[in-house]
Amino acid sequence: MRVTILCENTIGTPVPMGLMAEHGLSFWIEDSGVTLYDTGQGVGIINNMARLGKNANNIDRIILSHGHYDHTGGLMPILTQKDAGVPVYVHAEAFRNKVASIPMPDGEAGFPIGFQYSREEYEKNGAEFRFVDHFTRITDKIFTISDIERPEGWKTWDARLKLSENGQILDDPFNDDLSVLLETGSGPVVLLGCAHAGIVEILDDLSAKTGHREFHAVIGGTHLGTAPEAYIDRAIESFRKYKLKVIGTSHCTGFAASARIMARFKKEFVPANVGSVFDF
Repeated sequence: MRVTILCENTIGTPVPMGLMAEHGLSFWIEDSGVTLYDTGQGVGIINNMARLGKNANNIDRIILSHGHYDHTGGLMPILTQKDAGVPVYVHAEAFRNKVASIPMPDGEAGFPIGFQYSREEYEKNGAEFRFVDHFTRITDKIFTISDIERPEGWKTWDARLKLSENGQILDDPFNDDLSVLLETGSGPVVLLGCAHAGIVEILDDLSAKTGHREFHAVIGGTHLGTAPEAYIDRAIESFRKYKLKVIGTSHCTGFAASARIMARFKKEFVPANVGSVFDF
């Protein structure tokens, strides 16, 4: 199984030339077919696919990690590139009205950070939405997990990320936060969109639902950039607990948290940028 990063905040390889970086994430997963996990903002995905020799018509399915623009913005460009429709696996709550809460002189304002188009517009362009929840089998080797088990009263530490519904700004429970489990020849591999539900909680829930006591790799956004120091410590302990052989933090992990993880896991830490390729 091969995983190539199409979209990420930074570029990790000078060749091929012309790759673009953006605040977002997208994985191209190749096995017996092709699965696209997330689509970035939509600025670089088509360009980067062309540079990396990827064809949209080869995509058998799309999986979306949650409803934020930096993971869903490339969905419409992908759909318009394809000659036929494609299944799109996503949690139903991803379509809730997601906003960034910004303090204003006259109160809190919510700026849209969700899907750029309506569900109906995507469907008109070939999206065949298939709503998934909890632990779901997509193929023989690909599974998704959402509705992560968390402590009572759990809230995201990133207080900016909210919902706007019925004229009110609400906490986002991030039930739609959806990670991917790949069963590979190297062992179980976890791909993360943003881990808004908590990287520690995601790995623990995956372990509980699959029986895995070790994971070969964790790659993607861990959303530790805004996390308290104590939670970063817990994440590092979780990586040790599950005996990770490959740790590729990227996107929303943040430089400081990534540096701490790299310092702790010198042999296991690897870059996870645009153009990075992982074979399992």
